[in-house]
Amino acid sequence: AIRIYETAGWSLKRKLASEKRTNALCFDPEGEYLITGDKFGDCYRISVDNSADKPEILLGHVSILCSVGFSYGPNPYVLTCDRDEKLRVSKYPNAYNIQAFGLGHREFVTSVATASFAPEIAVTGSGDGTIRLWKLDSGELLQTVELDSLMRKYYESGKAKCGENTREDRTAATQRYGVLRVRSSQSLRSFVAVVERIPAALVLPIGEDLVSFGEPVLVDTEAVPTDIAAIDDGFVVSFEPRTAETQEGPAVAAYKKHETGFAVDDSLTRTLADNVAMPQAEKEVHVSSIFVWGNKQFLERPQGDEEEQEE
Repeated sequence: AIRIYETAGWSLKRKLASEKRTNALCFDPEGEYLITGDKFGDCYRISVDNSADKPEILLGHVSILCSVGFSYGPNPYVLTCDRDEKLRVSKYPNAYNIQAFGLGHREFVTSVATASFAPEIAVTGSGDGTIRLWKLDSGELLQTVELDSLMRKYYESGKAKCGENTREDRTAATQRYGVLRVRSSQSLRSFVAVVERIPAALVLPIGEDLVSFGEPVLVDTEAVPTDIAAIDDGFVVSFEPRTAETQEGPAVAAYKKHETGFAVDDSLTRTLADNVAMPQAEKEVHVSSIFVWGNKQFLERPQGDEEEQEE
């Protein structure tokens, strides 16, 4: 089900059933419609205020939709990215008019972000270990950030750990860098991102030309973030639920920029912690890797499974 709330008092404005599992959503630039993307590749437009209006199909992919977003400006594009390594830039609301494709990722594209301070570009993160910068109107790839060169030290120090290969996750034992989320920060004039397994946030400032990244900044966090959101002069990250063994530490933490870099804002972190209900988990919470659903190999049956099932 999909629920839309009025944030002033958190009253429920609209509730409706979704025919398929929703993977991504966002509001359109006017806030009149909720845009959703599902695991079957369909993108719907849902009226926020008129409960009588049925969801209407906006566009479709032939693969799982992973993220949706909008560009800035008087004629915004709707941006969609999928498990088949591509970013699609479509006109809005007539999304059957495709402006461009962003092609170059080698794995599923997990997140897309745009910024009002650089309205002609978009930034995507992927399971291929890169963050890429695109020109919106042409789909031109402007810059690629290879995360291995920036984040390998977390594996070498043991702060990031590999798992064990399974049928569902055949690359768990390898050092990999799956981008969980990319956001834009107006006050920092940067894009911020978090990466699976890595106990840090990545800040990518936009250069003066507005079409390239400046020097990247890594901000260590006390645990591995699960998501990130931009705030004035900083960002907030969330963490996995704590267990009895790992109960020390907040569910969220706020980081603010200072003259020498970024540091935890203790006051804001305490305020957020007091307002975030996070019951202690009785046992360790297992969060499935994005590579489980993102890597198409998991759909293939390993040799020997057929014989085992027959037996």
